[in-house]
Amino acid sequence: MPVGVLHVCDKFGVAGSSIHGVSRLFSWWFPRYDPSRFEVSLCGLKRPEPGSRSLEQQGIPVRHLGRGRFDPRILGDLVGLARERSARVLHVHGYAAADFGRLAARRVGAALVLHEHFADPRMPSYQGLADRALASLTDRAIAVSESTREFLVRERHVPAHRVRLIWNGAPLEEFAPVTAAAALAVRRQLGLPDDALVVGSIGRLNEQKGHRYLLDAAAAALPGVAAARVLIVGDGDLAGPLREQARALGIADRVVFAGHRADIPALLGAVDVFCISSTYEGTPLTLFEAMAAGKAIVSTAVDGCREVIEDGVSGILVPPRDAATLALRLRELLMDRSRREALARGALRASSRYDIRRCVEAMQDLYDEVLAEKRA
Repeated sequence: MPVGVLHVCDKFGVAGSSIHGVSRLFSWWFPRYDPSRFEVSLCGLKRPEPGSRSLEQQGIPVRHLGRGRFDPRILGDLVGLARERSARVLHVHGYAAADFGRLAARRVGAALVLHEHFADPRMPSYQGLADRALASLTDRAIAVSESTREFLVRERHVPAHRVRLIWNGAPLEEFAPVTAAAALAVRRQLGLPDDALVVGSIGRLNEQKGHRYLLDAAAAALPGVAAARVLIVGDGDLAGPLREQARALGIADRVVFAGHRADIPALLGAVDVFCISSTYEGTPLTLFEAMAAGKAIVSTAVDGCREVIEDGVSGILVPPRDAATLALRLRELLMDRSRREALARGALRASSRYDIRRCVEAMQDLYDEVLAEKRA
């Protein structure tokens, strides 16, 4: 009989964005679980959100609790749901899910797997206290990078021997390079010239993603490359301020804000250089997507990005919040086609290590490990 696994998630979107990385991971993970081994289900602590509605449209039901972050009724809700689903593993994502989930898992005798998706520089102080108090209830924790592993041990008080590194990834077949015709069609749809050299960024528009540094870099780099354009895909709370920044920098006519889009493979096809300008990360899914699409990548050397990218081979790393260096590297790549092509080949080769199926297989093995430990 398949083992019941209940995923519990704080939220499915961030500050005005339609969807964020954890929601996309659910959409990739759930169809790839082995149904003969595990029966997986998903619970969100809040009311329905765009991200959870998107999951439901993809055939992944979400049980919404409709609770606030500190609502004590969450504990009873989770205990009841875990029993209803015969869950033997609670797999939690987010602070509230981790806090109430650990208590619920203990109450029903389930194993608890805490999944940390990034090293949070803004973790509230009360969370450290909760983590210290609940450390003994964490059977395993999953880190998506070495920096996240260090964060779990140092800041979230998870014993080091209970932490496992499981890389994120992407469904490589979905993001394989598209045809030239498909890429050209998207360019024309977005109003990008056929012969433009396009720097692309895909991600929610908030402070973490560092788009303001990308725009500052573009203002310095674009004048030296007449055919260059910037494509920014995503939505979020900084959409308006970023548009105003582009106008103030005098580059509004060379920057396209595409908003939220679902046709990511085709958009990647329209890009010559993919840019990650984040100030911190776990391992952004767009990195794995761009690698699978065979793109030349310039990324800030933050957290998981610097662990995945081999500088000069599968991408180029630059310091975070350094628009001048970012501008220099972007301009160099835009003016050197052979260099772009070499980096693209390196990224495509490296992407084979980050197939999302490996991630799911590793999680399933982890469940087996912790359940065997519980039985013993």
